[in-house]
Amino acid sequence: MTTFTRAGLIVKFNDESVANTLNDVIACLESLDVEVMLDESIGQLVAEKPKVPTSEIAENCDLAVVIGGDGTLLSAARSLVDHNVPIVGINRGRLGFLVDVSPANGLDQLTQIVKGQHIEEQRALLQTRVLRDGDCIASSYAFNDTVMRVKDLLQIMDFDIIIDDVLVTHQRADGIIVATPSGSTAYSLSNGGPIVGPTIDALVVQPICAHTLTSRPLMVDANSTIRVHLWDDDVTHAQVVCDGQIYMDAMLGDMIEIKRNPNRVRLLHPESYDYHRILREKLNWG
Repeated sequence: MTTFTRAGLIVKFNDESVANTLNDVIACLESLDVEVMLDESIGQLVAEKPKVPTSEIAENCDLAVVIGGDGTLLSAARSLVDHNVPIVGINRGRLGFLVDVSPANGLDQLTQIVKGQHIEEQRALLQTRVLRDGDCIASSYAFNDTVMRVKDLLQIMDFDIIIDDVLVTHQRADGIIVATPSGSTAYSLSNGGPIVGPTIDALVVQPICAHTLTSRPLMVDANSTIRVHLWDDDVTHAQVVCDGQIYMDAMLGDMIEIKRNPNRVRLLHPESYDYHRILREKLNWG
């Protein structure tokens, strides 16, 4: 007896390295009487079947299977979050904090998940807006993090950090990272930030290479609204980057507003899933 009836398959765009796993996943799902919809990202990896935009998977599927690395899952999560579609990640990438089903020994874990034997986690996702004179000129979701930096240059910038309408600090730094708990093991971690458990209701606010030793990462309540005000006369063009995949331009005087999206990303894990075991393995803690 399967829990799901229609699954959407998403891969890193036209990546031939996942072709064998993709065909195995299709066969596995069809053997469980799960209808399969193929995302446009599959391209010619499965030439004989039609492909649909991710938006159709979001509207018509009750499960999404992402084959690739964490980057592929980040993109899928942003597209699916508002449609409440649960996601299973099959790891064909390198690190794999988020895609934790291994195809190395067959697809028994995927079979068990489809049959309802799984652990579900609900992860926070950010909503980022670039405001100019009070108007939103660009916006994006971010599963891991939103990063603000000088555009096309490695240069210090000046900005205010405002949390819930209260000025917290003025910074001179190479930029700033606002990360979810999921993103605490990404760019934030490599910048010296804390590892935050995925179920902790907090966000990390972290200047990048700040020009003062008293600057430290902040963990703030996940219900907070974080605003970053650009006011450096020497920096006329900045860039706001979501998940390292979405790029939005900003300029002097703009306000970058970041807050948690009300809808959560639903991740399905095998029953053997343990977050601390993944940390131990991925970070080589012995």
